[in-house]
Amino acid sequence: MEYYIQNTNAGYLGNSIIFWAKNSRGYTSDLNNCQKFTEQEAKEICIGNPDKNKAWPVDYIDSNEGVQRVIGMSHLDKSNIKIFDK
Repeated sequence: MEYYIQNTNAGYLGNSIIFWAKNSRGYTSDLNNCQKFTEQEAKEICIGNPDKNKAWPVDYIDSNEGVQRVIGMSHLDKSNIKIFDK
């Protein structure tokens, strides 16, 4: 089984959980960019820090009805905005 690791110190993005990002690149709420850990890796990360690091099963998160489709503002080119002012 694989796991996403939630770092509770990283907080939330709105109501979204923040997980460890791929390749040690910080934290993310984008499931496409979350690092997946083996059970052994998750144990090594979480042992000793149970209040900080939480292991969530990938299958549970990926199939959860709470998964939402969103767009990050950093991916948008603002020149595509149509302004209706009249």
